[in-house]
Order: sequence, then structure tokens, then C-alpha cells
Amino acid sequence: MQLNLQNYKANIYEKYPFDDSKHSVIFLPGAGMDHRTLSMFDLSELKDRFNILSFDLPGHGYTSGPIANSISDHSSFCIEALNKLEIKKPTLIGHSWGGLVALDLSTKIEHKMTICMNIAYPFMVGDMLLDYAKGNLDQAVEFLMKYGIYKFPETEIKTKGFGTMGSGFYGRKKGEIKSPYGTKVVEDDPDREIKLYPIKRLFNQSEKEISSIDLKSCNSFRLSDEQISNLKNIKYIFSEKDKLARYNPDNVLLKDLNHDEDIIMLDDVGHFPFFESPDGINKVLTDLISKVD
Repeated sequence: MQLNLQNYKANIYEKYPFDDSKHSVIFLPGAGMDHRTLSMFDLSELKDRFNILSFDLPGHGYTSGPIANSISDHSSFCIEALNKLEIKKPTLIGHSWGGLVALDLSTKIEHKMTICMNIAYPFMVGDMLLDYAKGNLDQAVEFLMKYGIYKFPETEIKTKGFGTMGSGFYGRKKGEIKSPYGTKVVEDDPDREIKLYPIKRLFNQSEKEISSIDLKSCNSFRLSDEQISNLKNIKYIFSEKDKLARYNPDNVLLKDLNHDEDIIMLDDVGHFPFFESPDGINKVLTDLISKVD
């Protein structure tokens, strides 16, 4: 669905038809990604009780309007969209950079639960990745794949061919790959490139520098001491093999938590569990959300 906000035409993806009598779960994708990320989750067990929605944040997907340069600006966008939809006390899920947006948003609205997946705090992004993200999106995505992907899924993920926003491979011939970022020769392992396509396609945006803008906002995002002390109903999901957002048990966000109940560690998986081990993350999210009143 499309919402007319003050400065935006916001795209809201409905996993299942929206029903204003149901509690709403809002998914916020990671840096440079959009609502298509939600299509990689299977939350069908929840559809009878919950709306499952994903917001295309400013500069992402089909949302049009000015670029938002800070986590706080994205939270403000979400608040306006929630008010327009008349959604009260949502459950928020955010992955990586989207987890920071969800965390910030949780300090500004009433929420039933907020689930932050694969986040670090502070979330410091290195200069090399920032440079890649601004000047060479393909290199930036390859960096994220190198350090973020621990394993390929056991079952190959099927995706549609060439489509919206240039998201698709035309084909392959002798190592030459026609990808969302143009044609390139992959000499080492063209099959790997094909296997990574279902996740790489999610970074292809009309606004080509949006990954750079998002990643920079990670570096500057901080909560006040008061906001941290007032955090409530937050669940954190970390991945054992995540090199991009490593679990730190001494992190200030985790100091007052019941680590057995509020922190979930995914074994043998990297930064993108919905790609690497979809059955595992689907079960974790379904179990958590099912407990929401």
C-alpha cells in the first residue's frame, strides 16, 4: 500500500492483507535494503493473529521523497507512517541498521516488543566499507558478503528473473555474469555469484548512494543514558559467526537484561540468518511474536 505523508509517498509492504483489527508487526530492513527482505521470511504461522508489514524507509524501495540522513529521521518517518495507519503499540523487528532504527523508535513510542537482529552498539562502520558504499556498490556488497555470510542455505533460494529496479540476472556465459550492477567477469567462482544473488539483489536501489548514507548514520547513532536506562521489552538476536556485528556480553544495552530470556544466539550462522538459515530464524521470530498479547 502507498501512504501520503507530509514529505513522502511511503511504500508499506503487506506480507498478508492488512486487517486493522489485528496487532501489527513492523519489519525494518538493514542498510541499503528494502521491503523485499521480508519476502525471505516465512511467518505464515502468525498471519491469523498479526499483520506483518515492512516499511520502505526514505531512499529505499518504492518510497519517494527526501533522503533521511540520521537514524532519528528514519524514526520520525516511521512514527508518521504508524500514525497514518492508526497502528498502536506495534511489535518492531529490525535487522542490522534497521535494528538501530527499531531501537531508537522503541524509545519514542509505546510498543509491545522490539526485536533487534544482528546489531552492534555503537555500530562503527570502517572507512573501507564506507568508501566502497559511496563509490562502488558492487564492491560494498561483496565486502558485506565476504564478512557477513558464513554459509549458504541448504536449500537453494529461488528468485524471479529480471524485474523491478533492475533486480535480476539475465544469464551467465563462461564466467560472465549480468547482474543488477552491470556485466562483469567472475573468474574465480561464478556459481558462488549465482548463489548469492537472492541476497545481493536486495541492495539494488534507485538511490545508488543509499547504502553509504545508511552506514554513515550507524557511526553517529547514540542513545542518551536516560534512553538506555528506560529501554524495555527489547529482545536481541545475535549470530555466532557474525563478523559484522559481533556479540559483546558487556555491551551497555545488555547490562540489565535477563540474558537467558532476552538474548538469543543463533548457532553456526552469520550476519544474514534469513538467507543462511531461514528455518532457524523463522522459528525464533514465530516463537517470540506468538507470545505478544
